[in-house]
This record gives sequence, C-alpha cells and structure tokens, in this order.
Amino acid sequence: MPIRLAGCLVAAAALLADATWLPARGAGPESRYLELAADRIVAGRSGPLLEATVHVPRAGWLYLQSDGVYAPLDAAQANAYITVNGKPVSNDSIIDWRGSRAPNRHAFNAIGAVRVPAGKVRVALHARTVDGRATVMAGANLSIVTTAATHVAAARLPGASPWLAFDTRDTPEGTPIPERGRRALLTAAARNAAGPVVAMASGHSYVSDSPGDAMWGIFLNGRESPLDTATWSINDLFALGAEVQAPMFAQALYPSPPADSTVQLVASESPYYRPLMASTNAARYRVGAGTRLITLAGGMRVTGRGLAPAHDYAAKGQHRRYAYVCVGTNGFRPEKCPPAGGDVVLGRGRACIPPGHSGVVLFSAKSRIQGDEADPGGTVSLRIRINGQDVGAASEQTLGPRPHSVSTRTIGASYLAAGKRALAPGCHDVEAVARATGDFRNISLNADLPLLWFD
Repeated sequence: MPIRLAGCLVAAAALLADATWLPARGAGPESRYLELAADRIVAGRSGPLLEATVHVPRAGWLYLQSDGVYAPLDAAQANAYITVNGKPVSNDSIIDWRGSRAPNRHAFNAIGAVRVPAGKVRVALHARTVDGRATVMAGANLSIVTTAATHVAAARLPGASPWLAFDTRDTPEGTPIPERGRRALLTAAARNAAGPVVAMASGHSYVSDSPGDAMWGIFLNGRESPLDTATWSINDLFALGAEVQAPMFAQALYPSPPADSTVQLVASESPYYRPLMASTNAARYRVGAGTRLITLAGGMRVTGRGLAPAHDYAAKGQHRRYAYVCVGTNGFRPEKCPPAGGDVVLGRGRACIPPGHSGVVLFSAKSRIQGDEADPGGTVSLRIRINGQDVGAASEQTLGPRPHSVSTRTIGASYLAAGKRALAPGCHDVEAVARATGDFRNISLNADLPLLWFD
C-alpha cells in the first residue's frame, strides 16, 4: 500500500536578510558570471571548476546559481556544488549512473543564498565523482549575484527525507494533487509586503527497489501553484533505463502574492495519464540531504517571466502536469510537431530595465523532457536568447536507446547579465529556446513557467 503523507517534514527556519545594505539600483555591479571554457574530466574530487573573488561593499547576501551538464565516462556517481570561502553553501546536485543500461548526459543545477561580511569573498563551483569518472561539459556556469532583494529566506533539508510513496490515483489533468498524493518538505517565510516573490528549489532524489517518476513542485501558502507561476520537476528513477539518483530543480515567480506569504517545496509523484489514471505511480524514493528552497522578495526592480507562445494557459487550466510543447518529430506527427533539428521558442517575454539600474539581471529557464518508448533517441537542448542573440551556453540532455527515451528528466539553463554585458536601460526581448536533434516521434518539453528573471 502507498504511504499516505501530508503536512510538513521540515518547516526550516529561514535566514532573513537585513535590507539596509542592499543596492537601491538593482543587483550590485560587483556581481559576476563565469563559464567553463572547455570540458573537464573529473575523477574523485576536482579542484575548483570555476572561481572568483567578489569584493562585497558591505555585509549582506549573495544569491548563487550554477547550471551545466555532466556526462558519464564510467558507471559512476557525480556531484556539482558551490562553496563560499571553502565552505559548501549549496545543494548537492547528484546523479548516479551505476547500474544504468542507458547512461546519458544530464543537466545539473545548484543554488545557494549566503550572508557574507564586507570585503573579499571567494566563490567556487566544484565537482566530485565516486566509482569512476565523469565529464563536466564546457559551458557550465556560475552566477554570483549581490541581490537587490530586501528579504532573502533559505531553507535546507538537514537530512534525507523518509522513504516517500504516494497515492495519485484519479488525479486528472486540471485538478490539484490531493493531500494523499503529496508532502511538504521545506517551508520558507518570504516576509513580503506585496509582490513579487521569486522562489528557487534544487536538490536530488534517489530510488528504493520500486522505480517510478519522482516529482517536486513549489507551492504558495500550502496551495498548488498555477501553471504560469511555477515549474514542476520530474525525474524517472529507474536503475535500468534511467538513473537511480538524479538532480531535481524548480522555480516560481509570484507577481502579487498575499503579504507575509510562505513558500513550500512539495514532493509527489507524476500522476498517470490516460488510460492508466485509475492506478498510481510505483515510485518510492527519498529526497536527499541538503536540498534547498530559497525565496527572494522586496527591493527587486526588474522581475518577469516568459511563457510558451504555443500554449493557451487560460483555456487549458491552471493545474496540469502534462502541458506538452512538442519540439521535434521525425515525421511521425507532422501535424502537431515541427521537424526535429530546428529552434522552438518555449518561453518568451520582455525584460525592461529602468533608468539608473545596474543592468545586472539573472535569467533562468527550466522545463521537463518527455520522449517516447519508440524513440531511438538523440539530444534535447535548452538555451536563453536576448534580443535575438544566444547568451550563455545551452544545456543538454541525451535520450536513448530505445525504449529508454521515454524516461522523463528535468533540464535547466541560466545566464547572468553582468559586467560589460549588463543590460542597457530599455526593454529587451528574452526567450527560452529548445532544440531536438536525433530520431524522435514527438519529443516534448513543458509549458509550466519555462523562463523567469530577477535582479
């Protein structure tokens, strides 16, 4: 019988920012964006993959994010994480290919929020492996943001969650996940006077002897978020066809939430769709120690989101786990999908920079990839484009061989406009762009909040 779980495992004490030091004109100009110039093979512990010293003008908070891709060289476990002055401050973004018959490249994501004193602060991205080697692909990045937010809250899972199993029978599209089908793991108090509130979550999950599709979501005040305000994260945890341990990550932007809102990271499972809706997903898994939930509120002058132009959010309803946007076909479904190999805009919006703003803005794209068991496989990528130009590096996920392309994974990309590439005053067109190359029947990503930005 599935374990019926409700309520909070951890209502983690949130660390709150002092607003007095923060820049009045957006994120600080000392913010830094770094990118890995070439592939790096990791065996055991690496030295820093990326590192920078930031001169912080006065005590305050840094928001940190890294997105990248790791690829298996052996049947190994790999991890990416961020340190400040040599101390880990982010989640562990862990993947485990040991035992997999379909080891594939996979996106990783690490986030952190840390209060630092005035002066020099050393920030670094690290990787390590167990039982073999892996490659961290060129383009892996590290964003170091002296955030404009006046309130920052960070909640951390101090240990692994209990084994989680849920009952999501008869949860059709358009209806929220019932209490028997979810469990809140982390809570952060946003301390917002109004809106907006940005929320980011990242960590990893690992499977027991019962494989299935682990799913995370971000909730506001205990309620499931609408499709246009938050993403779901799903990874098939499956020893043979996917990974036994994998990164999971999600994002949310609440434009006008109630004052003093709370934000939750909620664990669930991917509900089965037609014709299996009367049964429940077999997933039994744990959420790993160190998983993070971070909220930012107040003080931000530039926030926004980009939604999928091909998805009718109003007509299709708020609560969906299968908001598919097809990004490529081998000719199997030409009436609904573009040919594989071309660009598909997954999210589109305008970021407007007011006069006097620093132009330092973080852009974050996230989605889930869904293939078909008949797909031989290939590569799906996600990247960010500003004013028609690609910025940062593309994230990638490989799929296959048949029948393992059907396993769902989460993918993410990010970019920090900073330094000489800070944005000029005015409005800028921003897009999250997907591409599928290979042999796919109807490879799809999802429309739930694919793109957001904030300072």
